[in-house]
Amino acid sequence: MDRAPEQERLDIISEAVARLLKQQEETNRRLARLEAAVLPPAAVEPKVERTAEPVPIPPPLSLSEEPPKPEPKKPALETKVGLTLINRIGVVTLVLGVAFFFKWAVDNDWIGPAGRVAIGIAAGSAALALADFLWRKGQQTFAQGVTGTGIAVLYLAMYAAFAFYHLIPQALAFLCMFAATGMAVALSLRYEAQAIAGLGFLGAYATPLLLSTGEDRPWFLFSYVLLLNVAALALAKRRGWRVLEIGSFLATVAIYGVWLQDKFAKPDKRFVATLFLLAFYALYWPSSWRLLLAAQPLAALAGTVIWDASPGGFFALELAIAVAAMAYARLRKDPFALTVAFASFWLSYAVWTSGPEPLSNFAGISLAFLIFFAGNVWSQLSSVQTLWLVVLNGLVYYGAAYSLLDAHHHNWLGLLAVAVAAIYLAFGIYLFRKPSAQQDLRRVLLSLGAALCFLTLAIPVQFTGFTITIAWSLEAAALAWIGARLRNIRALFGVLIVFAFVFVRLVVIDSWMFSNGISYANSKPYALLANARFLTFAIAALSLFLAAWWTRSLSRRIALFEYFGGHLVLLWGLSMEIIGWAERSTRPENLLSVETVAISILFAIYAAILVSVGVATRTAVNRIAGLGLIGLVILKLYLFDIWQLERVYRISAFVALGILLIATSFLYSKFRNSIEGWWKDEETAP
Repeated sequence: MDRAPEQERLDIISEAVARLLKQQEETNRRLARLEAAVLPPAAVEPKVERTAEPVPIPPPLSLSEEPPKPEPKKPALETKVGLTLINRIGVVTLVLGVAFFFKWAVDNDWIGPAGRVAIGIAAGSAALALADFLWRKGQQTFAQGVTGTGIAVLYLAMYAAFAFYHLIPQALAFLCMFAATGMAVALSLRYEAQAIAGLGFLGAYATPLLLSTGEDRPWFLFSYVLLLNVAALALAKRRGWRVLEIGSFLATVAIYGVWLQDKFAKPDKRFVATLFLLAFYALYWPSSWRLLLAAQPLAALAGTVIWDASPGGFFALELAIAVAAMAYARLRKDPFALTVAFASFWLSYAVWTSGPEPLSNFAGISLAFLIFFAGNVWSQLSSVQTLWLVVLNGLVYYGAAYSLLDAHHHNWLGLLAVAVAAIYLAFGIYLFRKPSAQQDLRRVLLSLGAALCFLTLAIPVQFTGFTITIAWSLEAAALAWIGARLRNIRALFGVLIVFAFVFVRLVVIDSWMFSNGISYANSKPYALLANARFLTFAIAALSLFLAAWWTRSLSRRIALFEYFGGHLVLLWGLSMEIIGWAERSTRPENLLSVETVAISILFAIYAAILVSVGVATRTAVNRIAGLGLIGLVILKLYLFDIWQLERVYRISAFVALGILLIATSFLYSKFRNSIEGWWKDEETAP
């Protein structure tokens, strides 16, 4: 049994040694053949001939495989400057020199108009012929410069024939310059020269501007530009000449922008302006170059000019462009495109001159909010940009809606905030129930946080006074219930934030609702307990108790914080009621004593109730809270009341507190065994 592994290792070693011996023998045979080929026959020692295996001959290259081309060497800096840069500068200089010569000849009447044009055409054609000759001789870079010179001279000659000398009509000049562009593109393909193609397209885009007579023909102009764009983008994609893509885009923006500023007249040309704007946008929409997303804000801003003060056309155009950008973002998995679409729409809306009816604008931005919300979900992107767009979408929308509706429809703004909050809440719950919720928890929490923000915002917008505090309290309790149902402890932090708002309002506003027993609202005394202030404090305390009950299974610490907060708020409200009662029913010289004794008795009664509830419900937290409150009352009695109260009130305070303390002690005496048994059960519980 133990010999099998040992035998396998010996076999492996034997095979390895045999392979090494075979390789050594083959090496010796190859060395012998090399010596026989290099050294004279006498120098080769006679050896015993052995039959050797033929050396394998590498297979010939297949017809489909091309031999590897040597990598072109990068030109040195000196060569690059002396050949390429100087060549380009020389071309520009020569063209300017020819132009100056023509101007000189015109000023001195040396040559007639037809002769000047003929010389220009001949010179341009000769330059193109010379360039082709140089290219075939191997001087490709120099030939490109000469070609550019010839094309530029041809453009100048044909432009002069039309604009300066009026020798040919506009249509013929246009065809000649367009033919020059086609020749430039063909030569750029022949010479593999991006610069020549760029020069040709530059002349093509400049042609309608150079040959313009001031007459507005948008259908012909934009059709011509669109045709040039298609050709430039096709050539850029085929040859990888990105400059043509950029140049055509910039030329289109310039031509369309100039026309929109100078020739656009409302409303008869809205259709042609919108049609070609969408055509140009669609042409550059699939571009792989990110900077061409500049088409998004430019198209959006153009829409503000075309559909000025026309809500229907404006929103239809802007939202169509936005939806196209969302589709781009989904196809390319590009969150930046989604951000650009969002920013472009709201930028255009900000600069747009709105119509006289705000409700139509409100309908438009509401549709935009829903489209961007759905587009963010549909894009299936979860980057930081898209996460913040979820929140910014609602914030920007509500701000815009507020500015539209505040003047005449303010009463609906609170309901609008609740509706927006409901959308975010439903979206958050939907995300949470998806199987991938734990993988994308940020979107869930962000949606729920946005719902919390809008719900909290709706309350002060819709309500006034103490009703804001009541609504916030009920909202926090409802959020605690939702967080408990979702079983997500992070959602409870939103509950604490809302309760913090409640506490601030109780301190800063609601606690000052009455003063000296008089209501600020109507300057009349208010009833004990049956008033708006105590109702506010009571509902806030009840909301804290409910929140503690619902969240106790998720976080004991948060539940205790909410529970003790409820007792604090309730005691606070009761104390103010006692003080108000004393102010309304006591003479000024006895006010301090009555208030002090009443508060001490209130705290003692409250502590006794807590202890009784703790004994009845077997809850240690209530018993401990009651004992702690009793300790606070005792400290107050011996450190403050005994020195400040008059004799009658001091006796009353001590007697009342003594009775309550004895009653509390009786409870512990009667239920001692039960209480100790409860503690033992809690200590031994798993």
